[in-house]
Amino acid sequence: MKALVTGGRGFIGGHLIDALVARGIHAESYDAKDGQDVLDTPTLQAAVSKSDVVFDCAGMLGSAETFEHPFAAIDANIKGTVAVLEACRAAGVPMVYLSLKTDWHNPYLITKRAATEFCHAWHETYGVKVAIVRGLNVYGPRQKWGAVQKAVPTFIVKALRGEPIPVHGDGTQITDQIYVNDLCEVLIRAWEYKAWGKEIDAGTGIPTTVNNLAALIVREAGSNSEIVHVPMRAGEPQQGGVQLADPSMMTSILNYYPLVDIRDGMADTIHWYREHYREVEVK
Repeated sequence: MKALVTGGRGFIGGHLIDALVARGIHAESYDAKDGQDVLDTPTLQAAVSKSDVVFDCAGMLGSAETFEHPFAAIDANIKGTVAVLEACRAAGVPMVYLSLKTDWHNPYLITKRAATEFCHAWHETYGVKVAIVRGLNVYGPRQKWGAVQKAVPTFIVKALRGEPIPVHGDGTQITDQIYVNDLCEVLIRAWEYKAWGKEIDAGTGIPTTVNNLAALIVREAGSNSEIVHVPMRAGEPQQGGVQLADPSMMTSILNYYPLVDIRDGMADTIHWYREHYREVEVK
């Protein structure tokens, strides 16, 4: 059994490869960092044709950051996913697409929503076996920080350094934090349980405000960092905002619910960053 993971050298893709290997599945990465372009049709099709399943985790990240490079986001997140869908259609290989659950208006999330619709279209029109997993706020060891500002790694690094923790807006935004290992389990089960044509939320359904998230990280890190509020970034709600999973399909179709609660997961993540955060800084 062989799996191909696009974006396999990224945060989620790397953890997914580890999870697949732990299951006894041979897993290979297809990643731009290795000079592999999903828009290189012959190379992509050759890799897909040798696989039993494709997990499409590639993409250009950044809610505010992608406003600076909207065409690159379209190429990576829409054209790239259609290229993977076409390769899977040609080879008759099933696919699991990692999407997101949010209605924010920025190039990153708009392109991910568009790619999700292409997945439905290729399933309905061509019979491509594709399952869609909508990840919520995924966190865990090895997530990069710096150039693309993700809340958890940014808050942790600031807390470990004793620096002020920047909370955008009033901090009342509701997030749904899911540990990366739990997300990987949902992705794999979407394939194992043949959730073709389904769109499944991967999250706990438990709300955590950004203010509470920052306070938890300060406490678990044993930090004296101050929490400061800064202006909201482009493409994100100016106040409030809810990102919350409905776990019902995950539990009913995949027979799974996230195992790692936020305090244990955050403690493990902080422990990893304490020793390794310099290794995943992007300048």
